[in-house]
Amino acid sequence: MINRTIFVVVSILLLTAVFLISPAQIPVIIFKASLVTLAAILGYWIDYLLFPHMRPGIIDKIEQDPIIRASIAIRRAIIIFGTILGISMAL
Repeated sequence: MINRTIFVVVSILLLTAVFLISPAQIPVIIFKASLVTLAAILGYWIDYLLFPHMRPGIIDKIEQDPIIRASIAIRRAIIIFGTILGISMAL
């Protein structure tokens, strides 16, 4: 809990600093943050649609193996990372 609080406080302080230095940049920051959030959601849905039967939350006999469960979670993370990176580099 305390780690998240530190990140929130630092983010607010940095956003305040940007506002004091250059208020015109606030809409750009909000736009970029919304694109990264949209990319994360898009990456999740890409994984969901490409692998409907291999979701991390579903427990089958095959998925009870911890290595398979870990590989499913890593696959999803890589797909979401790639989508966020692709959208971010397109900016």
